[in-house]
Amino acid sequence: MVNQISGGRYNLNDSIVRQSNRINSSVDKTGTADGRINNSSSFQEILNEKLNQGISFSKHANQRVEERSIKISENDMGRLGDACDKAQQKGIREALIVMENSAFIINAPNKVVITVVDKNEMKDNVFTNIDGALFI
Repeated sequence: MVNQISGGRYNLNDSIVRQSNRINSSVDKTGTADGRINNSSSFQEILNEKLNQGISFSKHANQRVEERSIKISENDMGRLGDACDKAQQKGIREALIVMENSAFIINAPNKVVITVVDKNEMKDNVFTNIDGALFI
């Protein structure tokens, strides 16, 4: 399987959809690929659980990334994770993390991206309900 890499950026959403389709096509009669009963967990929830040390995206954030055609590289994911760790160390619960072309609102204790805004939408925008901001 070839991962979608465009302009040096990894498209996580495309990868998740392809993995989900692959798993769904190999599901046996009991509802899961390994024979366990499916407890109605989505692929995204299972993936987030398995990668609990990393950043996960809420359904809303995934929709915003797709709608706004925001590309997030593996390097960006690492930078978000590091910024989230810094926010946690400072006691920040809801953080605004600003990178070159995007801004992320993140729940730092849970390492969940709540929403994403591209650079065009950052202008004249007010960010509320945040405890702190990090510029990376």
